Amino acid sequence: MGGTSSKPVEQAGVAGRSRAITGGGGGQKGKQGLHKLPADTVKAHPEDYEVLEAALAKLLIFNRLDPQLQRRIVQEMYERKVGAGEILMKEGDTGLAASELFVVKSGKFEVLQRRQGQNVRVNMKERCDCFGEISLMYDSPRSATVAATTDAVVWVLDRAVFRYFVREIQETQVSQIELFLNSVPILSPLTKEERMRIVDALEEATYPAGTKVIVEGEGGDLFYIIKDGEAIVYVDTPQGQRKVNHLFKADFFGERALLSAEPRMATVEAYTKLVCLTLRRDTFTEILGPLEKLMTREKSPQVVAQKMAKLQPRGSHVHRPLAEVLIKRRKKGRQGDTWELVRARGHLDEVQELRKGGTKLVELDGQTKDANTLVLTEGPVLGGGAFSRVSIVAEESTGRTYALKRMRKSAVVQCPEHVYCEQAITKNVAHPFCIRQYASFQDKYHLYFLFDLMPGGDLMDVLVAEASVIKHRVPQGGWQVGCLAPKVKMLQGMSEDLARFYIASIVLTLDYLHINHIVYRDLKPENVFIDSQGFTKLGDFGFAKVLENGNRTYTFCGTPGYVAPENVLAHGYNYSVDWWGLGVLMYVLLTGRQPFSTPKTEDPMVVMRRIVDENYQIKYPPYLSPQAKDLIARLLERKPAKRIGMLNGRAHDVMNHKWFEGLNWAELEARRVTPPRKPKDSDSAKRLKELVDVERKTGGKVPKESAEELQDCEMVFADF
Repeated sequence: MGGTSSKPVEQAGVAGRSRAITGGGGGQKGKQGLHKLPADTVKAHPEDYEVLEAALAKLLIFNRLDPQLQRRIVQEMYERKVGAGEILMKEGDTGLAASELFVVKSGKFEVLQRRQGQNVRVNMKERCDCFGEISLMYDSPRSATVAATTDAVVWVLDRAVFRYFVREIQETQVSQIELFLNSVPILSPLTKEERMRIVDALEEATYPAGTKVIVEGEGGDLFYIIKDGEAIVYVDTPQGQRKVNHLFKADFFGERALLSAEPRMATVEAYTKLVCLTLRRDTFTEILGPLEKLMTREKSPQVVAQKMAKLQPRGSHVHRPLAEVLIKRRKKGRQGDTWELVRARGHLDEVQELRKGGTKLVELDGQTKDANTLVLTEGPVLGGGAFSRVSIVAEESTGRTYALKRMRKSAVVQCPEHVYCEQAITKNVAHPFCIRQYASFQDKYHLYFLFDLMPGGDLMDVLVAEASVIKHRVPQGGWQVGCLAPKVKMLQGMSEDLARFYIASIVLTLDYLHINHIVYRDLKPENVFIDSQGFTKLGDFGFAKVLENGNRTYTFCGTPGYVAPENVLAHGYNYSVDWWGLGVLMYVLLTGRQPFSTPKTEDPMVVMRRIVDENYQIKYPPYLSPQAKDLIARLLERKPAKRIGMLNGRAHDVMNHKWFEGLNWAELEARRVTPPRKPKDSDSAKRLKELVDVERKTGGKVPKESAEELQDCEMVFADF
């Protein structure tokens, strides 16, 4: 665990450590994760689709699916030959042997069950009969043995395939409808849960071209979202009807009907065949209550309090007793080094859990401390930034080492929301590539977090160690190609294989955070740490934020050079900024430079102007692979809606990119791969020496807060 530094953006030819700024207060990973079929596998033929759909329609789990989804699933079924006398499935089988459903294409099967020690035939299966339905739901032991009585062929449907497509299609459809609802201002007071309830209540209606869906002046109780087709909007004028709008898919109309039966303000006519999702006012009221009350509720003090409460972690410290923390810290003085004891109070649930069975009473200052007292001995500095410093600490009862992040209260009192978000988020994240928080506490002047210790430094340390100046042939004219082109010196970052490992780990991390409604907002090499094995862990969640109900945030924060255009322009943003940050990070790791730093400038505003300028072309070194350049370009798409990671497949689109071809995402997330690079002691040696030198020079210089400032800090962080 470390902090950020305020060094220049470019230093010694390698992208330097950048200072962050703020403007104010499980499952399968993509289709490639599916079981690969043998090369000679025969999939169901198109002429078989209707037969299969009819056969599967008998099954409860299948017949309620959308017809398009049914067709997509049967397209993935394949044939398996079964010889006469061969056992297709065996009673009691579990795991992979119990993960498939079968439909008989030809031949006959007998179904046998063990009864009083004997196999008894209980049924026969012939063409179009199905068996094994429960295997599509979960891993359950086979309830019978099925054996072929003749040479036979079955169609096979694998659970992973079935669940993959059911989830993919349903998530796509629900997300699309939810997105439509998010665009309706009158529904803005609704929570995500409430919007999802509306999704379930929507009904589909179809109107032929030329049909007047609503008529100006008439009453109505229906709200419409266009699912497919086009519509024309007219209003009556003294000169006759006048066209005022042309509506397309995802547009909506009639939303005022959810409030009252007031007369329609315009006529809407189907321009083509029009398919709409509709919601009646009485249905809305039935499932959520009157919309007027929901709109009023949004502004009430109770709702504001509820929103603040959502920032509290599970098992919030509000309900936890405070515990004593003692920090033994070496103090520099004219007479030599001495030890000072800092007393703090805090919440120690996680660290106390780790100490169970291994705690012991600690002798300190001639007194025996209770086993619940946390005693930490502070060691070397690991990192430092504008608001914080990070050092190694040892927990005395167990000897385990951690990273201790310390923040001066007076330095962060103007933006406490960042501190509380970091506290809540790092306590609750549970991903192998995220740093974990074990405790949080405070003394009179400081706030503290106890984190995982990351001895391998950060990605900037790795980049500095791996970057090199190379000679690469660059054509200077039309005739100078290949071996005739002169060699030009240029900076190269780490290898693409090494960068691929790190970037893939971060993709999995972002996917996890976004699924949990967390936008990170400060992705850069200095915030990606390396553990003792060589795996990454994302840390420093000071700018992370929970986005609930599909909300957007407008706070400008991040690091110049890494911020996205929508952040710079204050257009409002969500998870899109993290994918942009990933594109910048990937460019930096591969080239040793930032993508918007040419021509070189020390002015962050120049960099940000380039970021939003669509005419500014990013220059790619010639040694980058086409796949790498393509992925970076798609991540650095200036329009958030078109940016990879924000498209229909979200993170899966990134995972499926050719640059990651051959990567086993499931194994990576399970940490079952061998990291391509082990941490080296020399990686962060230079940086640590610089930090120690800074500490030695400034260690005694601390701000002198007034009594009023200290009281203000105490009030703001009373619930920390």
